[in-house]
Amino acid sequence: MSSFDLNLLRPLHALLEERSVTRAAVRLNLSQPATSAALARLRRHYSNELLVRSGRSMELTPFARDLLPAVLQGMAELQVVVDRKEVFDPAQTERRFVVAATDYMTAILAGPLLKTFAQEAPRASLDFVPHPPQSGDLSAFAKVDAIIGPQGLHLPGRSEELFSDDFVLIADPANSVLDAANPRLEMLRHVPHAAAYLTGPDDTGIDAVLSRTGIDHIVAARLFGLASLPLLVSGTDFVALVPRMLAARASQTLGIARFELPAELNVPMTEAIYWHPRDDDPAVRWLRAAVKRTIPVLTDELGAPAPLVLLASS
Repeated sequence: MSSFDLNLLRPLHALLEERSVTRAAVRLNLSQPATSAALARLRRHYSNELLVRSGRSMELTPFARDLLPAVLQGMAELQVVVDRKEVFDPAQTERRFVVAATDYMTAILAGPLLKTFAQEAPRASLDFVPHPPQSGDLSAFAKVDAIIGPQGLHLPGRSEELFSDDFVLIADPANSVLDAANPRLEMLRHVPHAAAYLTGPDDTGIDAVLSRTGIDHIVAARLFGLASLPLLVSGTDFVALVPRMLAARASQTLGIARFELPAELNVPMTEAIYWHPRDDDPAVRWLRAAVKRTIPVLTDELGAPAPLVLLASS
């Protein structure tokens, strides 16, 4: 450590992530010559070029690619040290909190949580960013204070359960196939389905719910994430499976019709909040508590009108 200037850590982090001296300079709020000088010093320290020209862009050397995960994890550890204060006053803080979440959780949580911020931490700000890749390490916490997502995706850090949701079927109210006094599962073979995948195009976990019925159905569209499905269903003949809380929000904003699946097809999905295992920062503790205080607002949105019952096939 005595041979390394710790002031070079932030330039190292920015240069390896941005793979561009110009973008790293903007991110660091430094001049381009100053950033180039930092890169030169880093090259001398590591005896490696770190960034090399490839056509009109730059790419990491193999050594730099191997170094990047350790840099990300190291910066996450340091962020815990830098951000920690003995006393945290939400009413006075101007901190920018960053939460990584799935599109589904962002859609249902962002608005209510911002209302909590307005009441308790009016000078703070809140950024929602995309869910991090399933790397399994702690590098995600280099940029975020907490991660919110489903259990079972091998997310890093400590966690606490927030709530459980399950799936309902949604359709446009004018969908003629389901416009019946007693809609039944077998009717689903006559309508196009939109399916969401959460981890990759080969993920068929949600679509498998209907596959368990043994009823043939056509998946005519596949989308990444759940939040766009109500928009696709609205005004079309598509149907889709979405979490109950998202369906409740869509029924209020888009007038989407909701259908309860038979009990034997119920698939629960538990959402949790994740944080750095050694993070006892009082600001992050307040954030986690604010999220938990906001969750009851989401369940309040599950009120009338109740979903119609989609009867099992006779």
